This record gives sequence, C-alpha cells and structure tokens, in this order.
Amino acid sequence: MQFRGRAQQVSELSDAIAVGLGALDFRQGPSDSLPAAVVADFDLDWAVCGSGVLTWSVFRIYRASLHVPGGQFDSTRPFALDLSYLRRIPAGQIVERSIDEIRRLRAPDNDTLTRWQESLATLMPDVSLGSRLVGVFDPLGAVVFYFDSRRLGEIRDPQFAEAFAAIWLDPQTRSPELRAKLLGAEGNQ
Repeated sequence: MQFRGRAQQVSELSDAIAVGLGALDFRQGPSDSLPAAVVADFDLDWAVCGSGVLTWSVFRIYRASLHVPGGQFDSTRPFALDLSYLRRIPAGQIVERSIDEIRRLRAPDNDTLTRWQESLATLMPDVSLGSRLVGVFDPLGAVVFYFDSRRLGEIRDPQFAEAFAAIWLDPQTRSPELRAKLLGAEGNQ
C-alpha cells in the first residue's frame, strides 16, 4: 500500500513539473509560424499580430496568438487564432465553455446554439499540455479547425464564425487584457 501511495505522489509531482515547465516555455513568446497544414491550406504571408496568456484565477489555460496576413488585423481578411494549451482539458469542457461565451456575447436562439454545439462537439478533441488548436477564419464565413498539425474540419456559417471569434475579439470579452494583446494594443511579451 505504501508503494502505491508513493507512485501516485511521484505521478502527481511529474504532472506538476510538466505543467510548470510548460508554463515556462509559454512565457518565452508565441510561435511565429502556424502548423504546416494551415500554411498549406491558406498560402498567405502570415504574421503574428499579437499574443498573450489566458489565465483563470491562478491557472494558466493557454497561450493565444492572432496570426494575420501582413501583420495588421482586418476582420474582412482571413485570420487565425492559435491556442497552445498549458493543461489538460476535455473536449466537452471546451465546447461547453465556447457555447456559454457565445450565448453571453451574441444571444442566438436555442436551436442555433444547439446546432453550433453539436458541430463543435464533432470536431473538438481533448487537449493536453502542448496541444495546439488553430481556428482559421475566412471572410466567407467559415472557421477551419486544426489540431496540432492535422485538419479537423470546418464549420461554414458566417454567424457562427463571427460569434466564435467574438469569444476573443469582442470588446465585451471576459479577457479584455488578452484581447488587447492579440490585437497588438499593448506589449505582447
């Protein structure tokens, strides 16, 4: 019994060290390049507009970077939100939180929210330390999702694309500091 307890302590300590090391890596700054699959699908001159870390209480959740062609954000041109995770989060929790924020910011009807939730649930994977989710927003109203270096699929609905982007970019976002950093309005490092 004592061995099992120590093994569990070692495992928990290893997880804590991994999270700590991940947090150190993410303080170093954003990745200047998007995954190869994104670059292959969207052959644009991508540049980081801004980046920052989303925290909740004392927990760092992910590093977000906004990639745009030419370095200046313009919602009428393609842009990519790149989230590099600092902890494990189940797909269901990501979907639920996204829908909650869309409901708060845009208040679509329940049928629309249900449809969007089902679409997200079919695409969204569980994430862990170092996982990367990228959403590429095109001006025609689609969001193409990537997980690490793999294309997951897309949701082609202009209202969804605008509502989903609002989670990070709307002036009423829950994280105005992160929004400012993404848009390049304050120091990014």
